[in-house]
Amino acid sequence: MALIVIKYGKNNVAETIKFKAARKGDCVVLVQDGIFWALDDIETEAEVFAVIDDATARGYSAEELTVPSITYEGFVEIIEKSEKTIG
Repeated sequence: MALIVIKYGKNNVAETIKFKAARKGDCVVLVQDGIFWALDDIETEAEVFAVIDDATARGYSAEELTVPSITYEGFVEIIEKSEKTIG
């Protein structure tokens, strides 16, 4: 399983490429401005999560996100389980 960290918004070309590289079994975590991806439907076979602290810092609640939210502690757990990280 690869962990793919998305920290910039939808206008960032590199983040778009990382999303397209995500495969089934991978995990994508949206942090910082990456949470803006979670305001719309995301088409990927990978599991996708948004860090709730970053969403609330930008004025959004978990109910407004299209993906499950996690805490930074949950993010650390995903990091520990991941074989490799793409950031």
